[in-house]
Amino acid sequence: MNRKSFLLKMMALVLVLLLALAGCNKYNQETSTSEGTAAEGENNTSQESAAPSDPNVLNFATNQDIPHLDPHGTAANTSFRITYMLYDRLVTYDGTDTEVKPQLAEKWDISEDGKTYTFYLNKDAKFHDGSPVTAEAVKYSYTRAIDVGKSAAGQFAKVINKDSFEIVDDHTIKITTEKPFAPFLKSLGTVYANIVNPKLAENHGDDLGETFLADKEMGSGPYVLESWDRGQKLVLKANKDYWGEAPKIETVNIQIVNEPATARLMLEKGEIDMIDDTMLSPDVMNNMKETEGIEIVSSPGYQIDDIAMNMEKEPLNDVKVRQALSHAVNYDSIINDILLGAAQRTGGIIPEGMFGYNQDIQMPEFDLEKAKALLKEAGHEDGFKLELLISENNEVRKNIAVMMQSDLKQIGIDLEIKTLAWPTFLETVTSGGHQLALAAWTPDYADPDYNLWYFAHSSSKGPGFNLAFYENSKVDQLLEEGREVVDEARREEVYKEVQSIMAEEVPYIFPAQRLVQTAKRTWVKGYEINPMNTWYVPFQKLTKE
Repeated sequence: MNRKSFLLKMMALVLVLLLALAGCNKYNQETSTSEGTAAEGENNTSQESAAPSDPNVLNFATNQDIPHLDPHGTAANTSFRITYMLYDRLVTYDGTDTEVKPQLAEKWDISEDGKTYTFYLNKDAKFHDGSPVTAEAVKYSYTRAIDVGKSAAGQFAKVINKDSFEIVDDHTIKITTEKPFAPFLKSLGTVYANIVNPKLAENHGDDLGETFLADKEMGSGPYVLESWDRGQKLVLKANKDYWGEAPKIETVNIQIVNEPATARLMLEKGEIDMIDDTMLSPDVMNNMKETEGIEIVSSPGYQIDDIAMNMEKEPLNDVKVRQALSHAVNYDSIINDILLGAAQRTGGIIPEGMFGYNQDIQMPEFDLEKAKALLKEAGHEDGFKLELLISENNEVRKNIAVMMQSDLKQIGIDLEIKTLAWPTFLETVTSGGHQLALAAWTPDYADPDYNLWYFAHSSSKGPGFNLAFYENSKVDQLLEEGREVVDEARREEVYKEVQSIMAEEVPYIFPAQRLVQTAKRTWVKGYEINPMNTWYVPFQKLTKE
């Protein structure tokens, strides 16, 4: 579908919705026109000159629920946002910086062979129950992650094992990797490397405490979990005895607001202070830029939209079918008409701006005739049906899905769009219960190993977030070499070669690399966007003034 055709269809849709609004006067999330109209009616109630109702309480809105809170068992960004506040790590990332900084570890030494890391822990650090954070706690946390064998385990796969740890004293630990692993230190700043109170062992049960930690926490972070009403609100309270810099805001309410339009009205009225950057579409963001009392924070980011094609499901096990689908996506229209220019093309899962990005990859162009020819070569000239999964309450993904549905129809493919709640979506795709899945990805550290290991290494299939269930022995070999090689020039060659192979085999389609935009009240100060953790909100650094 060309841009003009898409715009005409969207204009018709808007007209229908406006007629419906005239009858029921309901604020509708599905159209930027209805949101804009409602906002105009609310502009007179904007509170730019007013102070925040309570400077000690921050209200944050998201429309994606939180599956659970075990830092070693979840791959959900909505969980990460919370666990980053509840737990600490040996090292961390701060502000817009992509380089690690000390956290629980005050300093560290690295051996000449690049395999042994000695960490010296802060002796003042304490868990929320008052017990000290020790070297034993570090060992317990990492070995537990390995034993749980889910998302966090992928971070440590073929890097460390249960024999990798030497406790020198209560506050000094040596970790020796199986082989040199270039981004090891960077990886320890991620949510997967959160340090858990070893007293969790008292509640292991039959699943290493996963059930216990699903709705509880045993961390040392700047906030503690006060309450959680699933699907409604999660409340964080400042850790008054925090060993590090104390949080500025005492209470953070993470509110689940299903309707993006409702969240927008609440923001404009001052009932909430910030909105999850995934909630509002670019056109709504543009409309809000002139709204009194609202600030739109924009920053380049490493977020990439991706469509995983499950290669274990027919007909997606045929490379020609996957190539055909890659030519049936109208990339320019997605970027210009849906994202309104707040994005750019990308040829793979390594974003532009990150070390290892391959600028020489030939990106697939929107070409329906070529797509038809490829399907004919694959023996599917009569077409077939496919199912695309998306998570609910995401207008941009819904619009991309609808555009794909229209374009695929022109090459004989009947695309059914299935919308699932985020926890159900995550469970379905990580268990392989999908054909196509539209999602987005941001790295936790700025190294190509992070993105490519999860998206392309065969050990990461399913729960490890290789949602294409992609397996290529050459790619596995290259990724393992990339982890071991210390020479950065060789590492760059390795990762560029992996991207070239994937561009030919097309396990994924990459519609766009996004510009990050977040809406907040102007009275919220101290907010910075990290290009890696675009969903991460540094609640502990924010103030309301």
